[in-house]
Amino acid sequence: MGHHGADATTTELRRVLLSGKDPGVVADLLDLATLHRLTPLRADEARALAGGPPLWRYLDALGEPVDDCPGSPYEKLMLDLLHDDVALPLAPTATGPVVAQSMLIGGTARPGEGASGGLTVFLSSLADALVARQDIGRVITVVLAPEPTTLAVSRAPEHDHWTVQVPVDSPVPLAQPEMARHRAGITWWLTKLLTRCGLTPDVVHVRYSDDGSLAVADAARLLGSKLVFTVTPDPHRHLAERHPHDAEDLTAMWFDLHRVRAADHLVRRADQVITIGGRQDEVLAHFPQLTAETLIALEEGIAPGPAPARRSLVRELFSPAALPRLDAAAENLPVLLNVGRLHPMKQQPLLVQAWLEAGLHHRTTLVIIGGSSTNRTPDEQAVLDEVIALARSAPAARGRLAVLTAWSNDDVRRLQQELAASPAPSGAPHVYACASVKEEFGIAVLEGMEAGLLAVGPQRGGMSCYVAQGRNGFLVDTSTARSLAEGLAHVVDLGAAAAPIAAAGQRTVREHFHIDAVAEPFAALYGRLSG
Repeated sequence: MGHHGADATTTELRRVLLSGKDPGVVADLLDLATLHRLTPLRADEARALAGGPPLWRYLDALGEPVDDCPGSPYEKLMLDLLHDDVALPLAPTATGPVVAQSMLIGGTARPGEGASGGLTVFLSSLADALVARQDIGRVITVVLAPEPTTLAVSRAPEHDHWTVQVPVDSPVPLAQPEMARHRAGITWWLTKLLTRCGLTPDVVHVRYSDDGSLAVADAARLLGSKLVFTVTPDPHRHLAERHPHDAEDLTAMWFDLHRVRAADHLVRRADQVITIGGRQDEVLAHFPQLTAETLIALEEGIAPGPAPARRSLVRELFSPAALPRLDAAAENLPVLLNVGRLHPMKQQPLLVQAWLEAGLHHRTTLVIIGGSSTNRTPDEQAVLDEVIALARSAPAARGRLAVLTAWSNDDVRRLQQELAASPAPSGAPHVYACASVKEEFGIAVLEGMEAGLLAVGPQRGGMSCYVAQGRNGFLVDTSTARSLAEGLAHVVDLGAAAAPIAAAGQRTVREHFHIDAVAEPFAALYGRLSG
């Protein structure tokens, strides 16, 4: 459109729309026109060609009334908003820059459930730290509503942190490949809700290379907000590693290519591109349009741990359940703890296999926490099935492996605190064992270190930003069960000699990755862009 101008594009859109036979193409073109504030059709012409949400979004952009019958609860909710039949709060004027951040993958209640992970924890902590500062007025966290009939805009009771739940026309949480179908809807809802509630942001920050982030970026442009994008090497790396020669899975290859395109588009659109600390070289290799001078690297971090639990969370690991639990013979053994999503990238089955191959089930316990208790995703179920199958294949490991569904972040951290306060009788510290292919940063690892657990994690990814090998933690090769087994066995064999290393890891996190210190450069960036 930039090469031909709005008038020429509008004329061509009109020609194609009026000659269009495919309802899906017409709907997509109407949404394209809405997104770019073009008006190729009069209201009566649009009504004659289309119906439902794409038509309603177009008519709303024209300022025309929408009178129609809903075909689903989602459509009723949309019409209710168009007819001003939805009660929404109105935020007072903010006293400083207003920042919106998006978290469209996974929920916020239980990190490790479904697609929820460490980024959920980080964004929640970052929002709280930002609004506690004098130089940030308000933070808005944008999430997807849990069901298509939900619409909620709410303020935290203690500070100016708002959560906006955007409805999507889907009965189940969206996976990344499904975001494309809902891109126009997410943009429309977000633009309407933020405007109606007096929450128009000065700066919008997106962090994934997908259609969800593209939708939020579209809303930022329509609202006149500055855009920040956190870029990672993931899309390009995945494309190269998953399809080195032939495209055996064309669908997967298409999606990986689409994510590369999305990342390039967001880099081009963003007013500021940042990356996670320590990743500049790899990012610059994949994005030649960026330079070391224009790319900013910012660290992530965590809030201090919660108050201790009133009950023993360690005892929960021994409580009988359908999934494996520890038995009395596991008392007083060092614990290897793994927390997070059940996902192939997190490699929980490889961790169990390595634990068994190294013979560590004879002298340690392994605790895995993650995954939904009900309505598991296909990835969750596949990982869980593999973990259970491995456990059943080794009768000698019975009672030494505990598998639990996702806990709240507070309870996970309280469990870590309780473990760290009670090392094994041998003096060996308990271990946080991350078996991921790689971690972009590793919020869960930082939390384990902050509690006083000994961190072991992948050489690939962002852990090298804060783990100095053998000094405050360990980086191991997680590419095979054998290499992981060797790395874990080496750490366990250190016994009590590893306690000072765990203590050094705890100091590293508390001194350098406290969320208040991490929030400072974010606040400076947002303030500069909004000024």
